[in-house]
Amino acid sequence: MTPGDADQLFWFAFVAVCAAGAVLLATCIRGAAWFLWTACLVPLFLLGKNFATVGAAPVYLMDGLVAFALLAAAGVWAPRAFSEDRLRGFRWVALLLAVVTVPAVWRGVAAGYPDPLKGVILGLYPVVGWLAATWLLTRTDREFVRLRWVLYVPALGVLLQVVLHIPLVPAAAGLYLAIAGAFGVRMRYLGEGRLLLVTLVGLALLTADDSKRGPLLTVLASLVATAVALRSGGLRLRRWPLLSWSVVTLGLVAAISFAPQGNLSDMPVVGGLVSRLEADAHDSDSEAANNVELRYAMWRKALKEAGEQPLLGAGAGRPLDVRFEGQVLHDRRSGPHNSFVGYIYYLGWPAGIALVFLVAATLRRTWRARRHPVASAWFGATVAVCSTAFTNVALESTFIGLPSWLVLACAYALVGVPREPGTAERPLLTAACRHVPVPRGSGAATGRPPVTSPSVPVLS
Repeated sequence: MTPGDADQLFWFAFVAVCAAGAVLLATCIRGAAWFLWTACLVPLFLLGKNFATVGAAPVYLMDGLVAFALLAAAGVWAPRAFSEDRLRGFRWVALLLAVVTVPAVWRGVAAGYPDPLKGVILGLYPVVGWLAATWLLTRTDREFVRLRWVLYVPALGVLLQVVLHIPLVPAAAGLYLAIAGAFGVRMRYLGEGRLLLVTLVGLALLTADDSKRGPLLTVLASLVATAVALRSGGLRLRRWPLLSWSVVTLGLVAAISFAPQGNLSDMPVVGGLVSRLEADAHDSDSEAANNVELRYAMWRKALKEAGEQPLLGAGAGRPLDVRFEGQVLHDRRSGPHNSFVGYIYYLGWPAGIALVFLVAATLRRTWRARRHPVASAWFGATVAVCSTAFTNVALESTFIGLPSWLVLACAYALVGVPREPGTAERPLLTAACRHVPVPRGSGAATGRPPVTSPSVPVLS
């Protein structure tokens, strides 16, 4: 198949999806929105950048699906967009970023910077996250149950790309796996470990295929953060079933057996990581040895140039001219490899500070609500977003930026404003949950009449 035929096939698929969405919109508005969101996120988790960049820049197929999904449900979320208390802080930050992005993109175009229109993402995706979260707050838990299978797609995407030799972006795949892994840990604490096991298998495939330390650390940080939040919230891990221990044991035995003469660099899965660490320790000129120093140099340069225009930033698309060890490290396609620094660099200090406060507020919000059925999972997913954004151009790119902003918005909104004592439970608390009946309590011990709660949403 030639590239031209592939483009025609993708555009045909786009037209087919839009037509199907229009049909569903005419019959069932909820079905249309769910269908379009699924058509956007599932291929993204399967193919990553290969799907996110389909179309004519700066308008891509994925962005079109998002726009159609929001329009399909506009009658539901639009009346609540500016009145929903649970998104009040997020809403103002999103609007601020959208406003300051306009002059940044205009200045980038006027200066002739490479791909300045790509900077639209900096202000567009926060708004998308805000509107999507507003819509999700109108949904019922039952609707999310039908789509919890999406959490298995990131691991399947890694397998598909490895088997078909499709180039993948490790940072993006790591973020997708980390989000699924956070919910997998939550499910595991409830006694269902399939999602966690599948996610760990996907992580092993990703590590074996592309030995990057960042994605591995991102997934592990997400898993640990979720587990810590769960334990701090009073939940204890149920006993691991025999099958899970058997799989882990067999994996360790296989790894040791295939490692000839104890050479760790020849071990499956982690051998590539060991080689990078050895290069870091013995070869000062290698990429692995200079990885951290390179990023520090880029961050310092970006912050220095942002100081020339502290309120407006350097403008969208402005390249970095960095000198490291006497060599010019000028890449006109890359940013500072730190999204927090990137927002300061492109949009100015007010935008960067607003982003930092928003992320900090989301972490604090989900941590304080860790006794909530799934706040721990959203806390872990937010940690994954922070980890990825700290070392990559995450929030400024399509294939990482969209899921990152969706996670931030959902974590901020779905956990909700802390409820006052005696208030009723909000109708929607989380995604990917089910209802478990709560047994009738006995009033003998407390002297109060027995109270029956119809259901408590938990992960499934």
